[in-house]
Amino acid sequence: MRRILVAIFLAVSLLAAEPLFAQSPNLRFDGQSWWDHVRVLADDNMEGRETGSAGLRRAQAYVVEQLKKNGIEPAGSDGFYQPVKLVQRLVIEKNSSAALVRDSKSESLVPGDDFIFSSRSENSEKDLPASLVFIGYGLKIPEKNLDELAAQNLSGKIVVFINGSPSDIPAALASHYSTIGERWKSLRAAGAIGYIAVPNPASLDIPWSRISVNRAQPSMDLAGSEFD
Repeated sequence: MRRILVAIFLAVSLLAAEPLFAQSPNLRFDGQSWWDHVRVLADDNMEGRETGSAGLRRAQAYVVEQLKKNGIEPAGSDGFYQPVKLVQRLVIEKNSSAALVRDSKSESLVPGDDFIFSSRSENSEKDLPASLVFIGYGLKIPEKNLDELAAQNLSGKIVVFINGSPSDIPAALASHYSTIGERWKSLRAAGAIGYIAVPNPASLDIPWSRISVNRAQPSMDLAGSEFD
């Protein structure tokens, strides 16, 4: 169990919200106070607020201090903190390999250069021979009558999709349905047993060079999340 501050960004939003200052006419939200909080939490000193890092603890302490200053009552089991169980997984790259096989010809892939293994998967010792099926973006967005899975037979298949979304999908919908959690709900319901995500260089928020450098970092998820 680790002590994790619940919803840091929610707390920052609350700090900047008008109702908190309703009884203090001299304290009004002018945008600057919100930006000051963002600058503190996004500072390099916070080390990206990585799980378990000293930077995250500094960010926690800052938010708790601000909550106390604004008279917010703690609601966690340990003051402003709440124990949360995390599951940590780490891919042992030297013991892992991948290759593309087609027409009995095998082409080995280089970890970090050609691909990255995801550690967000169930532990399993059994082999899962399966065909690959390319499904474009692999999105199912009811609000836009988009279903790229409907015409596909994905039962027992490993799907290959491109990260991102079509340009005509509104940003809010694209952001929601493009998350791995939402994608996997639809893919699993359609019978898929795994997926391979292909980064789109035109829409990468983080450059491949940075992703590949951090590929050996452990993945930490909330226990029982949709990624499991």
